[in-house]
Amino acid sequence: MAAKSASDLIAEVKKEIREISPEEVKEHLASGEDVILVDVREPDEVAQGQIRGAHAIPRGFLEMKIENLAPRRDQEIILYCAAGSRSALAAKALKDLGYERVYSMAGGFNGWKRAGFEIHRERQLTPEQRMRYARHLSMPEVGEAGQKKLLDAKVLCIGAGGLGSPAAFYLAAAGAGTIGIVDDDVVDE
Repeated sequence: MAAKSASDLIAEVKKEIREISPEEVKEHLASGEDVILVDVREPDEVAQGQIRGAHAIPRGFLEMKIENLAPRRDQEIILYCAAGSRSALAAKALKDLGYERVYSMAGGFNGWKRAGFEIHRERQLTPEQRMRYARHLSMPEVGEAGQKKLLDAKVLCIGAGGLGSPAAFYLAAAGAGTIGIVDDDVVDE
C-alpha cells in the first residue's frame, strides 16, 4: 500500500465533513443563531487579523479546549484556518468527538478576505505580558480574553487604608489597566 500524501489525506477528510463558503458563514453569523466561530490558526496568524467574534484556539489545542467553549455536542460550530485545510482536519476531529453540527469554512481566512468581508485586529499581548500573566492565561475562567479585559479595566478604590491598600496592590498585580485611589488622608507614593 502506497503512503498517502498530506493533500490525499485532506481530500479524503473533505469528503467526510461539510464545508461552507465565506458567504454562508457571514449569513450564519448575521442570522443571530447560536453559532460558535473558531479560528484554529496559530497566534502569530491571528495577530494579523481575524473574523469578528471568533474564538482563537490553535489547532493543536482544539480537542482539549473545545468542551470549555462548546459543552453541548449539538452546538453549531464553524471552524476556519488560513486556507481551509487545518480547519477541515479540525472539523473531522470534532466530528469524531461527537459534535454533530461542525463546518469548515472553504478557503479559510484568505477566502474571507478575498470576498471583501470585514476583518478585525485585536490588541495582542506582548511577550512580557504573556510571561507576567501566564497563570491567568492558563486558567479557563480568565484566559487571554479575560486578561485583555483586565488590562482595559478602570477601577476606582475608595479608601487606601486596611482594605483599600491591599486591594489596589492585588488589582495592579492582576493587570488592571487603570487604578484610581481616593482617600482623604495623605498617601506616600
